[in-house]
Amino acid sequence: MLTHRGFSAWIVVDGKEVPEHLVAVDIDANRVSCWIPGEEGQRFSVYWKDHGGRIDTCAFITLDGFVVPGRFLFGEGVACREGVRTSRTTERPFIFQKVHDEATSTMQAMAKDAGMIALRIKRITRVASKPANALQSLPSAVLGKRKAGDLFGEEAPAFEQYSSTWSVKPYGQNGPSCKEPKTYVSFVFRYRTREFLEAQGIIPESAVRPPQRPLIALRLAFPIKRRK
Repeated sequence: MLTHRGFSAWIVVDGKEVPEHLVAVDIDANRVSCWIPGEEGQRFSVYWKDHGGRIDTCAFITLDGFVVPGRFLFGEGVACREGVRTSRTTERPFIFQKVHDEATSTMQAMAKDAGMIALRIKRITRVASKPANALQSLPSAVLGKRKAGDLFGEEAPAFEQYSSTWSVKPYGQNGPSCKEPKTYVSFVFRYRTREFLEAQGIIPESAVRPPQRPLIALRLAFPIKRRK
């Protein structure tokens, strides 16, 4: 679990929190980053917690460069996002992607968000209720190679979408100078396969090596006679 500025965030796979490695805190950017293991096609959920800041917040999740709205927290509590909505009653789950670390230099700029889950939390003031946001269009391609919807798993039933949401403004600002709330804190999870992270020395090797057999000197029952 990553914690900074009164908030925590973590990734869950199969009901268990994924351990973070090589955690780094950027005080100037109000950002915490880490590495986590993630296998291609594996489903995951993004969780975050407000430890009692008593200020409303909204969140946004960026998956391999694709932005998905998070949820509101009203000064405390825990929120979770498991996928992107495809209808009022269905969604497609988040899944880990295959990351090509051998990308050429010409692709590096395009691939900078590959293998990355980012959660941005913004402090806001609720203004008024409004109709629910329109459904997102899934990307037709990511990094120029993936097919439509490759960022997500197969469509599945989900709780029914609320009929309304909130229009917001930045917390503590009443003037027109700042229309978009700024990020208060962000958490970045960079994922790769366990084998890659072990090879890079980011996480310890998990393979259980078989115990070596002790060398035992065997005493012969009968002495060997030397030939003359």
